[in-house]
Amino acid sequence: MIRAVVTFAQLKALDPAQFEEAADGWHKVSSNASAAKDRLNNEINAKLRGGLKGQGVSTALGRLERLSENFHYMQVECALVLTALNGLAAELRAAKKKLDNAVQDAQDAGMTVKEDGSVEYRPPVVLLPGREYEQPGSGRTPFVTTTPKERAQGYADRIGDALKDATEADGKYARTLGKLITVADLSVTKEDWTDADQDRGDVKKTVGDHLRGIPEDKSPNENAAWWKSLSKEEQAEYISLYPASVGKLDGLPAEDRDEANRVWFNEQRAKYQTELDNLPPEPKPKYMAAGRVMVLNPEWTEWDKHKKHLQSSLNGMKRIQIRFDDTGKVDAFDNTRPSGYKPTGSGLPPAYLLDFDPEKNGRAIIANGNPDTADHTAVMVGGTNGTLGGINKPVIAGTNLWQAASAMPGEPKVSTITWHGYDAPQSFFPEAIRDKYADKGGPDLNQFLSGLHVSHDPSANDHLSVQAQSYGTVVVGSAARQGTLEADDVMLSGSPGVQVGRAKDLDVPEGHVWNQKAEDDWVPKWGAPTHGHHEGLTQFITPSDPVFGAKQMGTDTHGHGNYWLAGSESLENQARVVVGRYDEVQLK
Repeated sequence: MIRAVVTFAQLKALDPAQFEEAADGWHKVSSNASAAKDRLNNEINAKLRGGLKGQGVSTALGRLERLSENFHYMQVECALVLTALNGLAAELRAAKKKLDNAVQDAQDAGMTVKEDGSVEYRPPVVLLPGREYEQPGSGRTPFVTTTPKERAQGYADRIGDALKDATEADGKYARTLGKLITVADLSVTKEDWTDADQDRGDVKKTVGDHLRGIPEDKSPNENAAWWKSLSKEEQAEYISLYPASVGKLDGLPAEDRDEANRVWFNEQRAKYQTELDNLPPEPKPKYMAAGRVMVLNPEWTEWDKHKKHLQSSLNGMKRIQIRFDDTGKVDAFDNTRPSGYKPTGSGLPPAYLLDFDPEKNGRAIIANGNPDTADHTAVMVGGTNGTLGGINKPVIAGTNLWQAASAMPGEPKVSTITWHGYDAPQSFFPEAIRDKYADKGGPDLNQFLSGLHVSHDPSANDHLSVQAQSYGTVVVGSAARQGTLEADDVMLSGSPGVQVGRAKDLDVPEGHVWNQKAEDDWVPKWGAPTHGHHEGLTQFITPSDPVFGAKQMGTDTHGHGNYWLAGSESLENQARVVVGRYDEVQLK
């Protein structure tokens, strides 16, 4: 294949700003597609889900959801185009600067740069012996021979290097931009999202160091300052190239984190489904002889483990997608609610995906409503067996708490967040008796809570509560023990202990630690020797003990996992704390 070479005349006349202007145009298209997608999801589709029923509505919703997916895919691909164009402009500007400097230096030396980029020099002047040629300012008459040929060649080489850089940039960006072409059809498939992920890899490889590094291990304040230093177009570039990294940054606005994580979510869902669809056949045999006993074939064990991971992660992603699609519905929460329980008429608010990772046990942080603009935000920390595949019950708990809190008098502006942001123990024994999961997750919780305060709209009330259940209460206690738990209220349900012996050690104001214990919840009793605060050999203080100092909320649910049963006193009491109606909390 013959590669076009950038000529001296072309580079000399080039204006890199033209590519940046083109990038601006693609940014507008990407932004408009994003706005159209959001309007479809959060306004038009939400109203259809919340107000109308019937086959016609379902058909219309299906088509509108497909259109929303098209807008989202358009947004992602256009953002990659603008990123590539800005990268091309940066490299061509560097090449042009190199060319302009070489030309200027040659001209300053009295040489002529011709239209083909060659350098013309004057014949050398030889100073012959015996003749006196006065050197200005030297005070002497040396024997000198000047040969500008080498200098001219040096300028020519610099011009050639600039043209080489421009040609290479032109070639690699032409190839990359040429790949950013999709089939014009009405449906965005998993193949399309897989292609978008591959496109990102191509653009990232081509762009190289065009974008500055993303903050690592920085505070939410530092993350926010970095993000605010970027233009809207630069922010779009980072989201297009590094969606997973941007989506994890505490301190960034919820809308931007959601935008980044939605891209990553769609691509990973497509990737996992493709892997599952193309999983090789089950290895045979399942069992093999090892002496006189039969053991599992290691090859089969690895295959089965990978298959279950793919299936579990995809189940979790399906449930998250259902929550996205439930925006606007008034009946999208737990159907075990009593018939007298009235949900809010507006239905569920938009969901915000604040973190997502399908690897290992998986992580997901899902907000009902925008926490940046809410007056009251509740972060819900789950316990043992937390996986991406098991995200259904935590999502239901979050939506039920949002419904109950939003239905309080005055229609308070509420956001509830399902925080599956740590590696939870996967068994009651032996994993759940260990502190290491909580000790590792506690600082992450502190970082997340701090980030919510940093990104919060100063014009809105900033009341933040933490609601934790089971081993999640150990995480909350560990967070307070290791750092500062930046919350106004702490609610604990079915707690086996929180590593500290008094409510005052949880960093919230006095009287703002609340506890729930169902009569037949066995975890507080059996978990106390492990996670309760040890005072002597036989006394293990947990939040259920009077000496701890928590307010004991009325609890009418049964078992360890039903504290969020819609319409229950257990849930209503939590909702009252969330919105600050403390005097109405029913105490034991």
